[in-house]
Amino acid sequence: MFDTVTGATLDFVILLLRIGVVFFLYFFLYQVVRVLRRELQVAGTSNTISARSVSTNQYGKLIVISPGATNLETGYAFELGPINVIGRRPDTDIALNDSFLSSEHALLEWRGDNWWLEDQHSTNGTFINDIEVRDATPVTYGDIVRVGRVELKLAR
Repeated sequence: MFDTVTGATLDFVILLLRIGVVFFLYFFLYQVVRVLRRELQVAGTSNTISARSVSTNQYGKLIVISPGATNLETGYAFELGPINVIGRRPDTDIALNDSFLSSEHALLEWRGDNWWLEDQHSTNGTFINDIEVRDATPVTYGDIVRVGRVELKLAR
């Protein structure tokens, strides 16, 4: 009788150990996937930021002052080219994921020696230093451009 009880107890302990090992294996895999996912998201964002921040540009950049509902961080810099379309569509030059933006919200263009900002018939308007832009309007370095709920500062 002693062997039967000891054998059953030993089988039960081994079963619990097996279940524990399987549980910890799945828990470990879950943690690995969670950490990898978070690191890939951070790496994707930081690589984009560092690559854009390191390069110098003759036209300047738009720096995020207030990100609104986007996932951008304050201080994120968009490098500018001679013609820049600002909008919600992912393939625009300055893509901002804000529901208050039109797909092609505004156009920022270098003409001669000045920047010009023009609203592209957006629903919520485009503003320079809290003044609404209706026609092509000159913009100078240091001005704050607001599109939707996002505020961007024009900088060298």
